[in-house]
Amino acid sequence: PKLHDTFQENYQSLEKDLMALDGEIKAIVSNNPTLPLLASHPVYDYLSRRYGLNIKSLHWEPDEIPNAEQWIELQSILKHHPARWIIWEAVPFQESVKRLESIGINSLVFDPCGNVPEKGDFVAIMRQNVENIRMIFH
Repeated sequence: PKLHDTFQENYQSLEKDLMALDGEIKAIVSNNPTLPLLASHPVYDYLSRRYGLNIKSLHWEPDEIPNAEQWIELQSILKHHPARWIIWEAVPFQESVKRLESIGINSLVFDPCGNVPEKGDFVAIMRQNVENIRMIFH
């Protein structure tokens, strides 16, 4: 109870930040929401639903090199979903990035920030995500 006013002020500030981020993402993706995209993980289903994005999810980890079966699955998806971007939850191994680039797919990070970040805070990570996703829809 003693901190009620502080909690209210902090909540209002956070709500303002989150609504601004939401508005920015809406504006960015409104340029082409049906653009085919890939996601390294199903964690991006929430992003897809919220913004009406055309995302097909894989189950690739950024700190693992995809195996032959995963590359075959990707080729199968690309036959009907000609994506040119894949969204990762963290910076992927360079070997994965280069192989994807060789077939015309660019990589970017949209960190879902499921843990306390090493630097900054949740809002700072989301601001960086907005800038990263802007590359796809510019």
